[in-house]
Amino acid sequence: MSVPEAVAASRRPRPLLSQRAEQQLGARHREVLDQLESLFLREGFSGFSVRELAAHVGCSRRTLYELAPSKDELVLIVFDRFLHRVGRAALESIDGDRPFADQIRAYFLGGIELQRIGQVFGEDLTDEPAARRLFDRHYGYVMAVVEQLVRGGIAAGEFRPVTPAVVAGVLAGSAQFFNQPDVQTDHGLDLERAVDELLDLVVRAVEV
Repeated sequence: MSVPEAVAASRRPRPLLSQRAEQQLGARHREVLDQLESLFLREGFSGFSVRELAAHVGCSRRTLYELAPSKDELVLIVFDRFLHRVGRAALESIDGDRPFADQIRAYFLGGIELQRIGQVFGEDLTDEPAARRLFDRHYGYVMAVVEQLVRGGIAAGEFRPVTPAVVAGVLAGSAQFFNQPDVQTDHGLDLERAVDELLDLVVRAVEV
């Protein structure tokens, strides 16, 4: 079992909508979840009623209530599903045969979609405690994966004996900072370039 797989087996947040439960949904219900994800990431969720959400995705309110008993729970399911999908993509980007510096880079760039959360959605997260707690659980998982990769690099003699939590905090926290639209505009950086430069600075600083 590789380093990230070991973390995945013990620390990954349990999905609100299990893989089995999602497979039991009809194709239309899964399509509605995909449409809601795109809408929330683009325009946020606080300003929509259930009626308006149904109108935006072209379904009945009954269809939405079949997915969740309330709008708040529907938002959490859609957001959690997005976080798990991006997290799986990031883990799958890691090649355990590569140096640990390359594995960390692959993990962050593989999950770059997580940094594309729109400004309105980000503001809604701040104002909605349950959604923020959900995000923080996944954020903690990202930190755990990076910490384990750093520990692996130290054990392999590729990294200096640094504190893994510090490296993980700098990388994860800075990536969130660069996701802010005004930061990208002010510095003339697109997200990929900003994260790539961040990785260069931090990972090179800990390499032997």
